[in-house]
Amino acid sequence: MRLTTLDNTTPMQRLEVEEVDWERLNIHEAKRLATLVVAARHFEECILRLDKLNLVHGPAHSSLGQEGGAAGCIAALPTATMINGTHRAHHQCLAKAINALYGDDFDPTVTGRLSESMREETRRMMHEILGLRDGWTGGRGGSMHLRRAELGIMGTNAIVAGGLPIACGHAFAEKVRQGTSLMVSFFGDGAVHQGATHEAMNLAALYRLPLLFFLENNRYAVSMSIEQSTFQTQLLTRAQAHGIPSVCVDGMNPFAVWLAARWAQGHMQNEGGPALVQADVYRYYHQSSSVPGSAFGYRTRDEENQWRERDPWPLLSRELIARNILDEAELEAISEAAHEAVSAAYDSCVEGTGSATRIRPELWPDPQTVDDHLTSDMSEFDGVKFSEIEDFEADELESLSFIEAIPRVVGARMHENDAIYVFGEDVANMRGGTVGATRGLLDQYADRIINTPITENGFCGLATGAALSGLRPIVELMYSDFFLVAGDQLLNQAGKIRHLFGGTASVPLVLRARIPGLEGYGSQHSMDPAGVFALFPGWRIVAPSNAFDYVGLMNSALQCNDPVLVIEPQELHRKKALVPKHCSHYIPIGKARRVVEGSDITLLATLTMVDVCKELVERLGISADVIDLRTLSQRDIDYETIAASIKKTGRLAIVEQTTRGASIGAVIADEIQRRFFDYLDQPVKRVTGRWAPPVVSKVLEAAALASTDDVEAALKEMMIDSGLIAAAAQGR
Repeated sequence: MRLTTLDNTTPMQRLEVEEVDWERLNIHEAKRLATLVVAARHFEECILRLDKLNLVHGPAHSSLGQEGGAAGCIAALPTATMINGTHRAHHQCLAKAINALYGDDFDPTVTGRLSESMREETRRMMHEILGLRDGWTGGRGGSMHLRRAELGIMGTNAIVAGGLPIACGHAFAEKVRQGTSLMVSFFGDGAVHQGATHEAMNLAALYRLPLLFFLENNRYAVSMSIEQSTFQTQLLTRAQAHGIPSVCVDGMNPFAVWLAARWAQGHMQNEGGPALVQADVYRYYHQSSSVPGSAFGYRTRDEENQWRERDPWPLLSRELIARNILDEAELEAISEAAHEAVSAAYDSCVEGTGSATRIRPELWPDPQTVDDHLTSDMSEFDGVKFSEIEDFEADELESLSFIEAIPRVVGARMHENDAIYVFGEDVANMRGGTVGATRGLLDQYADRIINTPITENGFCGLATGAALSGLRPIVELMYSDFFLVAGDQLLNQAGKIRHLFGGTASVPLVLRARIPGLEGYGSQHSMDPAGVFALFPGWRIVAPSNAFDYVGLMNSALQCNDPVLVIEPQELHRKKALVPKHCSHYIPIGKARRVVEGSDITLLATLTMVDVCKELVERLGISADVIDLRTLSQRDIDYETIAASIKKTGRLAIVEQTTRGASIGAVIADEIQRRFFDYLDQPVKRVTGRWAPPVVSKVLEAAALASTDDVEAALKEMMIDSGLIAAAAQGR
């Protein structure tokens, strides 16, 4: 046996500063770099002061000691650069805000203070961290969720590595629009071990995205050292494995990081694709407190003192003075300008002194606004004409199956809107994907039908970031259960972003989820996702039961500025319906449809069970209102239509094919009984499958899901309980 070592040509290097490198730093850039470093330092010291006074509600993850990394990186890059980051991001965001406003004619050593716009953004960022109404996003984000898109701060993230896939989306949107801005995503050494990190790196390299992965290696994830967290402690190997060139640099030296960022910028502009910079830094305090880590025993005071001797601000000051780039008076002026801005921000937040210091009460947000911005106000539908099948003449319609309608309507909208991109596994292969949902689209839109690797968390996060940057992604999940793999990006990110950032961001994302039904795919491929997505009020959920409704609801989903889940039962794929030939009609989100009219019982049906209910009431001769709910997001349920029916019939059943535990019917039933109790002659009945998820066995699968027999039994029970069967028999 012979083993041959395989070469990896992806560079993995250490950057060290040489004396000649200082010639690249002119006086103007030196002042910019110094301003960003010392502003971040003063700001963090102020936040710690507020934290010691118990005025920071929730964690305040101090980055004292780490300023050199973020400030050095941001100072080196164009002011239009975009960033996102993780929970420890004060230094990143303040440096980015100031840099974005740092014009070529600005000189803090002349003005003696930061510009008014810089001072205002410093104030508003501090207000945001304290949860105040004048904060960047109304105080909802606090310390860990900072967004100011106007300044290129696209949103920081409390989930470790959660922002990395989203950063891919921002970079993807910038690339396909042929923009010139770079994207920087900051993360820590703890995030290196997250799957989201590797999925994001893989996607960034695969799609050649202009994304700088900036790794702030402070050596500890809370108290876990790198040596406790991983066997391979050379962190650059992660980037190398994905084909991403990388450099490691002393992050306590802001100028060294400045050089590393310039290297990364050059690589991305000249070679294309992402780069990674690892800045070795050190946080002086524990995870989110004002005491050092040594107080908790996971590191020593000697270690902390050694790192403090390399403090970024004194180090930079010494180096600039030694080379006659800036003098002591200029550096002092810069420090005073930054300190004055931070002090003014502090004074704007609080009143009183010492232990009596408190937040100014008039600055708190109004509690009545707590539910504002959960979803769009739907103004994007102003001027849209909504239609039902009755609104069309026979010669305007054609017969289409459910699966034929999917690419037809998507293609029509892609023709009108070049912001629509389709992402998913195999969507650009096999002449239309695994079930034909993109059939015919590749001929015209090949560059907008994007095959993704099997990285649901990664590509759903990419789609979220792309939506935040103005694209309208359609994501195909090959099977509905796979949303669980992407749960963070779909539920914790896309579904919460609008509310979390105070309505300053929207995620116009369409997620198509296929349910196999009685196809033998087993319990890990057969879940109805509606009940889970309904728990997150930022999501809209539509459930079309025929091709006409699919087209109308998909058009509305692509018009909506919220994330929309479109549920597609495979059992309906071959069913045909009449659809307008132009595929341009809209059905309002939140509007149910009565498909059968009757007087004795109300049946609320979803998806495959709509036709089951229609056929049953006809066969049994029951006078029933059969209502196709069509929209299943909790805040969008059409209770107006439901109310009109209940007031007429007094009896209601909710009919779903899904299993008992996954059913959304329990929530709907609870709401109905709260709203319409006085009109009900008997308790709301629910028809669902059993508790067990469907397994592969044909017999057990059928037993797990609701069937025609289950609906029939429920109907007869309701009729008997209400005496309707006896009355009908006497009438005959």
